[in-house]
Amino acid sequence: MQVNCIYNHHKIVYVSVAVLRYTDKFLVAKRHMHQHQGGKWEFIGGKIDSNESAKQALMREVNEEIGLSLNTDQLVFIGKVYHDYQDKKVCLYTYEVYLTKKQYHDFLYCQKGLENQDLRWLDIDEMIAKVNQFPVANTRIIDWIGLPNLLYISHAVDYFGDFDGFVNYYSNQLPKSAYFYYRPCVGTDDAIRLLTLLKSKRPDINLVVSWSVYQAAYHQDMMKVLGGVMVKLTCDELEYFSVNVDKLPTDLPLWVGVHDKKEAMMANRLAKSHRIVAALISPVHKTKTHPKAHALGWQGFESLTKLCDMPSMALGGLTYFDMNHAKHHGAKGIAGIRGLILSHNSQHY
Repeated sequence: MQVNCIYNHHKIVYVSVAVLRYTDKFLVAKRHMHQHQGGKWEFIGGKIDSNESAKQALMREVNEEIGLSLNTDQLVFIGKVYHDYQDKKVCLYTYEVYLTKKQYHDFLYCQKGLENQDLRWLDIDEMIAKVNQFPVANTRIIDWIGLPNLLYISHAVDYFGDFDGFVNYYSNQLPKSAYFYYRPCVGTDDAIRLLTLLKSKRPDINLVVSWSVYQAAYHQDMMKVLGGVMVKLTCDELEYFSVNVDKLPTDLPLWVGVHDKKEAMMANRLAKSHRIVAALISPVHKTKTHPKAHALGWQGFESLTKLCDMPSMALGGLTYFDMNHAKHHGAKGIAGIRGLILSHNSQHY
């Protein structure tokens, strides 16, 4: 991958970052106290030299720091993180690296790297709990690796008859800790009431809501009740906030819809200053919800995925059984309204 970032016309330090993982465990290192962001845990990596690609830099740095040799087919690009530390600006080219069983066991009890830095294996919950012990730029990466393979999108309330039908269905059908996007279908006050009922039965659910619902909940002091919600921006909102970045909280976790190259570029522009969790790229296939929308197909989806500086979720006419195909074309996972809630006992992703 060619390194060609431009960030506010100031010098940037370009870095390759390896999210070394085996199943649900991640290998991290502690920075020496004399280093920038000293004493903090980080994902292993280092500066990209002018004569090498991001992948080459990552493989070199991992080998130099912990003595681990990687193959390029172990590296999966997940995104670029921009951050301004005031004294330094960075652009992190981030790759998930899926270790073999042998590689994992070789490093399972390794407590020190080749540069005498502390090493530790953490799971995602431990990283979230220790998020303040990581450099701020790494927190976006923790968002990304914590993403599920599935984003469930709600039916309209009318589909179930009433609020109780909606709440009973999703409280019973959604798997533990599911990511659930409430698609706007009633007024904001009713939406807050509906989601409050759902969260009272399923506090484990990770809610994604519209910008209007988020604003209403914030002004009604309902955020503690709903929990740490994420916000899905519409295409119009993405266009507005990508040029009015000061109008949007920088620490608010965002999902953005991407349908074409223009929207991918707007998402990238907003991601330089804001916390974009993922891009919802759609529609892969024609859907009942948007029957007249032009379907991207898998090649079109993959092209947009490569343009986005954040993980992508495939949306549009998909089911569980499209998961492997979606990942083959660069998706982190899939999203949908109709095709995802099947037998959670027999399907695991």
